[in-house]
Amino acid sequence: MSAKRYLAWFLSVVTFAVAALVVFNAFADLYILHDRNGPSIQTVSGFERVLKPAWLDSIKPSLVFVGSSRMREGFDPVLIDPAFHVRSFDYGVSSITAYEARRFTQDALGHPSVKTIVMALDAFTGDNEAQKFGPGFDELRLTVTPDGKPTPRRPLWMFTTRYLSGGAAGMHALGLYMLLQLGSGQTAADRPDLFHAYSHMTTNIFRRDLANRDERVLQMGPWQHQQFDDTLNALCDRGDVHTIMFFPPDNYAMIERYLYNDRADFFAFKKTVLDDVERHNATCEGKIALFDFLNHNAITDDTLKDGHSADYIDLIHFRPPVGVRLLRRMLGTGGKDANLGVELTGPSVTLLSGQKHD
Repeated sequence: MSAKRYLAWFLSVVTFAVAALVVFNAFADLYILHDRNGPSIQTVSGFERVLKPAWLDSIKPSLVFVGSSRMREGFDPVLIDPAFHVRSFDYGVSSITAYEARRFTQDALGHPSVKTIVMALDAFTGDNEAQKFGPGFDELRLTVTPDGKPTPRRPLWMFTTRYLSGGAAGMHALGLYMLLQLGSGQTAADRPDLFHAYSHMTTNIFRRDLANRDERVLQMGPWQHQQFDDTLNALCDRGDVHTIMFFPPDNYAMIERYLYNDRADFFAFKKTVLDDVERHNATCEGKIALFDFLNHNAITDDTLKDGHSADYIDLIHFRPPVGVRLLRRMLGTGGKDANLGVELTGPSVTLLSGQKHD
């Protein structure tokens, strides 16, 4: 084969491969975004850091959830949207870092459609800066740079992310496969074997998870604290956005481990967040409501019945129906859950330690 023929053959193969990748990504993206169960893919772990900024662009939600896998698995828009008459988006990612939580909040703020942001505060725990962000994260996909300026040439980066990225192909393939496995009339809740967020903690999972997390603590290190303050600064002049932050409801067996392992830092974490939020609310236009579910309540006191839990996947991940209950409480439409947890930014609250805060 001559050099020219080889070059022509090589370029033809590359062009075909790129075209096939673009066509597959475009088809899968449209299918996931328009299927009635498509939003449940937002609860799935995979290459979510790659595609979620692009999906946020397409969905144009009014309500955005930011946080770790607790948030990712606990808030399914398929349940949230009809219950609250909103268009929501789950911006939760596995093992989120404090920096990513800050940047995803900035990204959400860059979308005019977003009117409410709900953030889980476990994103700001840790005691070092060992990992600034996770695999697949890219600043160029977000609406603004870290200093709040518009991201240059973002439409180009979003096109390559959505249609030319291998990570997008992986997430699209996974999402398409899961949706095509659902039978007629089925939702993610009917297939916990596919959608892990709807599975149930069993006795074996409880014991294994408690052993695996036996030495875990909850503390806010200096770097995490700085990222939290930077997040508050980004929200300061956004009076047009309703922001809610909460300490997520880990099962009380896990809370007991936190208290046993490092009681002082556990309470210091809560107090630091509360003090910072109160200072923020005293001076900023964009107010923040702060809720604490990391205490004894109707969710965390859940026990196994007939060998499985109604509310948990494991000791720290709650199921999507619990997410609906939490949101009802935080939006003030709680009904039977109106007294669930504690609103720390209320007029008079009691921290888990029993210390009263006025």
